[in-house]
Parts: sequence; structure tokens; C-alpha cells
Amino acid sequence: MKRIKKDKEPIWFIKWKEEFEKNNSRKANYKDDFPQEKKRKLREHLLKEQGYICCYCMRRIQINNSHLEHFWPKDAFPEKDMDYENMLASCEGETIGEDHCGHRKNNYYDENMIIPIDAMIEKMFHYIINGDILPDGKNQIRKAAKDMIREFGLNSFHLKRNRRLAIEESEVFDDCEYSKEEISDIINYYNSMENGKYQEYCKAIIDELVWRLKMEI
Repeated sequence: MKRIKKDKEPIWFIKWKEEFEKNNSRKANYKDDFPQEKKRKLREHLLKEQGYICCYCMRRIQINNSHLEHFWPKDAFPEKDMDYENMLASCEGETIGEDHCGHRKNNYYDENMIIPIDAMIEKMFHYIINGDILPDGKNQIRKAAKDMIREFGLNSFHLKRNRRLAIEESEVFDDCEYSKEEISDIINYYNSMENGKYQEYCKAIIDELVWRLKMEI
């Protein structure tokens, strides 16, 4: 997974929650109290924040093929129901009989899970050239990564195929001999947004470029 760098919580969202609580003497509930047009506006903000890639699989998403995802499920963690830090944008996760990402995850949680906004997320997983995502780290971190891969469906056939194709179409397979500096520049490119968007499956490509850079040293 690629780490999501959260922007500041939108001022309008903070004010809406404060106004609701003032008028109703209770905190708002996302499902029942938050208007649809506000949900859409917030999801648009999350999409922009994430560079229009899914918070879990890095598939390209837009407003019409995504949903607002609560990393810590609302039912199990009602106190995080309207917590901006708990809100991400996930793909719909439906590809010819296979579920993955937010809808597949559903209400699953484990106390050792790591949210994609945490810097640790990029150390928990690594991708290999055939498109597989593998657990990394030690002990509880490695187990949590393995469980997340399974429960989020991150090694579904279509995701593995799409990651492999993205890697094959990248500079990883170029015949030319890049210098270490050039490879570092390419990695920085995939780590950055272009016109407000990340490349699909960018972290999978980065991991293979890092491997290639190590081979050059």
C-alpha cells in the first residue's frame, strides 16, 4: 500500500459537526445524519487528497466508482464514526466475481491493523514483479500484514494481473541502462502526483525500481 498523507480536516466539515451537535445535543451519525450532498463533497476531498487512487489497492478511482471508507468500522468503533482521520476513499472492489478493498473488508478489524495514513504502512508490505503483494516486517506486524492481504482481498487475480501489467509497462522493464541517479528520479516521479493524480499501482512499481536500484549498487 502507499501511505496517504492526510490534509487538514476541511473547515466546513468541522463546522457542520459542531453545528449539528449544538442543535441536537449529540454528535452526528454518519449514516443517518450526514446529508448525501455533504458525503459526496467529503468523498471528493478524499479523492483529491489520495491522488485519485484507492486507499488499499491503488486502483484509479473517481467519484462514480468509489465509496467513503471507515478504516475502523463504524459499528465496532462508533466514537470514530465522524473522525476525519478514519475516513478514506476506497474503490468499489468488484471485478467479475471477486471482492476486494473496502467492501470485502466490511466490518473486519484487528487491533494490530495499520491504517494507510500511518508511515508504517509502506514497511508492512512489498510487491514483487509478478504483481503479488507480500507481508513484510516481523512478528505482529508481519501477521497483521498477512491478515490484511487476506481480509482485504489484495491478492485477487485481477489486482495481481493489473499490478503486473503496470510494472511491465513502467521503466522497470526498459532495455536502457539507467544510472542510479536516473532511477532515483524515476522513483521520485512515482512517489509524486502529476496533475493531482498518482499513477495507478505506483507503490508496486516503486518497489521494483528500488530492487533495480539495489542491483545497480
